[in-house]
Amino acid sequence: MFFNLTQKARKMENKNLIIYKHKTKSKLHRCSFGNSYKDKYGKLNNLVDVNGLERGFTARSSSFVLRKDVENDIILDNWLSKHPDILNQWTREDVVEQEKIETINTLNEAQAIIEAAKMNVKSVVDFAKLSKMNINSDTEVLRAKIIKIAQNDPAKFMELHFDPEKDYRVFIIDALKSKNLTYKNSTFMYGKQAIGTNEEQVIVWLKENKDIFALIKHELRGETKTKKVKA
Repeated sequence: MFFNLTQKARKMENKNLIIYKHKTKSKLHRCSFGNSYKDKYGKLNNLVDVNGLERGFTARSSSFVLRKDVENDIILDNWLSKHPDILNQWTREDVVEQEKIETINTLNEAQAIIEAAKMNVKSVVDFAKLSKMNINSDTEVLRAKIIKIAQNDPAKFMELHFDPEKDYRVFIIDALKSKNLTYKNSTFMYGKQAIGTNEEQVIVWLKENKDIFALIKHELRGETKTKKVKA
C-alpha cells in the first residue's frame, strides 16, 4: 500500500509542474530575464519574492521547471508568463492544463468520428459535395475520407456537419451544376437577376423567394421542368 501511495504522490507531483522551453535553442548556458520589464501596456512589472525583496531570474539551460505548490515558483511563473522574452522565444506548458486540453481534444475527436461513422448515404454525399470531394467515388470511400477529416480536424467536421444552413449550401452547389443558378463576375445569378455575391446572401434570397426555391428543387429532383420566374 505504501508503494502505491508513493507512486500516486509522485504522479500528482509530476502533474504539479510548469515547464518552460526555449523555442529554437536546445542548449543554453545562461539567459537573464532581469528583475523587471514593461508589459505590452507599458506597465512596469518587478519580480518580488515572498518576503517582498526584489530579485532577478536567470535560466541556466534551454528548459526549466517551476512547481505550482512552491510559493516563490508561483510568483516567478506569474511574472515570467508575461515577460516579453518568454512570449517571443519560449514556450510555457502547464502540465495539468495541457492534460485537460488533450483530454478535451481526444473526446472531441472521438465524438466527431462517431458522428462521421453513423452518417447516412445522403449526409455522406452532401458532406462530400461541401468538401469538394469526388462524389462519384464509392460511398464507403467517401465515408472513410470524412472519418479522416473528423479525426484530423474535429472542429471543422462538426462545424460543417451541423451547419444549420447545410441544405441550402448543398442546394447552391447542385443548382450551379444544373445551370439553374450561375456565377458570373463574382456574382450569383438567377437568370439575369443578381442574387448575391456570396453564399450567405444567396441563402437569404432563397429564403425570401420560397416559390423559386421550391421550383428549382423540383427540377433538380427531375420532377418537373420550370421556366424561370421573376422574384
